[in-house]
Amino acid sequence: MKVPRIIRKSPLYQAIRKTSWGKQYLIRTGKLVPREELIQVHAEGTALRLDSSIKVKPVVGIVYPEELSTGYVFPKASAYLYERYCKTNSVEYQNYDIHASDWLDKAKKFDIIFWHVDSTPPALYEAESKIYILEKILKKTCFPSYHEIWQYEDKCRAYYLYEVYNLPCIPTLSSNSRKESIKLSETINYPVIVKTRTGAGSFGVKKIDNKAQLRRHIKKVFSSKGTHTLYPYERQKDYILLQEFIDDASYDLRVMLVGDKAYGYYRYPNKGDFRASGEGNEDHSRPTPIDVLREAISVREALGARVLGVDFLYSAKYKQHLIIEASIFNEIDPPSIETKLGGVPGFYDISDPNNIHYQEGAFWFPELVAESIIKQWIIQNTQQTSPTTNF
Repeated sequence: MKVPRIIRKSPLYQAIRKTSWGKQYLIRTGKLVPREELIQVHAEGTALRLDSSIKVKPVVGIVYPEELSTGYVFPKASAYLYERYCKTNSVEYQNYDIHASDWLDKAKKFDIIFWHVDSTPPALYEAESKIYILEKILKKTCFPSYHEIWQYEDKCRAYYLYEVYNLPCIPTLSSNSRKESIKLSETINYPVIVKTRTGAGSFGVKKIDNKAQLRRHIKKVFSSKGTHTLYPYERQKDYILLQEFIDDASYDLRVMLVGDKAYGYYRYPNKGDFRASGEGNEDHSRPTPIDVLREAISVREALGARVLGVDFLYSAKYKQHLIIEASIFNEIDPPSIETKLGGVPGFYDISDPNNIHYQEGAFWFPELVAESIIKQWIIQNTQQTSPTTNF
């Protein structure tokens, strides 16, 4: 049985995982596997290979997740798939302990740094602080980049970008003014959705049915202590994020893009739940509309993200697919089910947006990420080292 994401992202579930009982459960259900079994698990996806003529290759630093049980790992963790790509292509790589006090000194040896950042507030603070130094000052290639991590798991920042680039998002209002928020409570239509800036698996998403409920929420948010969030150490304070309640959407559609490939699948809410995301009711066999794939490409270009997952919902009222949110990190499924049309695993070839088509191929998404970032580094550094001719 698949544990819904809304539960898996909760601090309580994360704490239970670290108990002896939790570790045994993860091992028994195959969520954790012995490290030596990674080869068999990852064999489900076709290995990606660089051109054998390439001579200039980077030194890669990989930030690995904590091992909950010694010798056991999460096989779908991005770090181990970045590792497989490096091994396959004889790219030098090392474990980069970015959390240690000597992280700056260790960074000197790397050209590229891969770091799948957790979505918790302290992890995001650390990542923003360190990636800024690594990329902007030390000139390292990082995934995510500072620009990408700045907008990751922050719904207010994401909304600012949607607004400035005129992207088709759900109608939203964001304010840091208590006075204005009170006025908004008088004029908006109900019900309305309120969200916390950071959350996961639909945590921090709440439906407000009337003005009295919203006024109470505003009073808490703008109080001296703020109000509670998913994270017991983090409070929502001095900001309000309101979204129109779209009552004619029966699903949301996730599109994930990397390089010239895209994947898409549908997610459906449980009966009586207005939230589609996080519940694990997924359909990977239903075709993704070409116009939605093109819209996702436009979103990726506007946000300046090399890798992006975009969640859409279709509203008959607005007669279009609207952005719920976009993220550089998404839950990874095995290649056999990521997208599977007609029983055939594959992807959408988006190399030509005017001729998008489905193509057979089973690849691990994080390996495609590694390929995209490393190839781009090789292209840039090959151009820099190529001899020039003066005429």
